[in-house]
Amino acid sequence: MWFMQDGATHHRTNEVFDLLEEHFNERIVALEYPKSKNMGIDWPPYSPDLNPCDSFLWGYIKDKVYSGNPQIIEDLKTTIQTVIESTETSTLQRVMQNFALRLRHIIAIDGRHIEHVITNSHVLYFVLEFK
Repeated sequence: MWFMQDGATHHRTNEVFDLLEEHFNERIVALEYPKSKNMGIDWPPYSPDLNPCDSFLWGYIKDKVYSGNPQIIEDLKTTIQTVIESTETSTLQRVMQNFALRLRHIIAIDGRHIEHVITNSHVLYFVLEFK
């Protein structure tokens, strides 16, 4: 199992990196992590294009949660938990297949931005798979 974190400044402290290292050893993908710890994998360029959580999961969960219009914090928490627990394994498998497709595109274009890929039919196919 690998841990991928976003590039928020407060997530890039030595204390956070130490905690991650405790639980994930060298299996960490994080902005500036290899520079400070000399291990792990540096956060890839244009990562929102790659990260399955950013490219799909958060929006998917948010849409499902807010469709029920929770009014109080407890309802919000319960709904989030219910949505996460009820997400089909097959949906997550398709998300990861799409992630692999995005990685192949990045490799094919030598690490350059993949915005043109995101706006073409590959994403349309990806979106249709989940409707």
